[in-house]
Amino acid sequence: MTDSGNRSPAQRLSTFLATDPRDVGCARAMELLHVYVEYVAAGADTTRFAGVVAHLRACGPCSDEFEGLLAAVSQDPGPAGPGSSA
Repeated sequence: MTDSGNRSPAQRLSTFLATDPRDVGCARAMELLHVYVEYVAAGADTTRFAGVVAHLRACGPCSDEFEGLLAAVSQDPGPAGPGSSA
């Protein structure tokens, strides 16, 4: 969701009207985000996530969450992996 407190009603209306109709919204995007991140990290086909992609383009906070998750799963944990006692 975006902070609309500093924008005029005309600006808010313009943003609303420009919203991609495929945009799934924050709640649904967050439900699917971990799956979408795994697909992106694996280089898999993400066309089934068009609504999530549309939402991430429009929503800064959700896009930030995506970037953070992607960075976390993209880090190489090393040969032993996290939580191993080796």
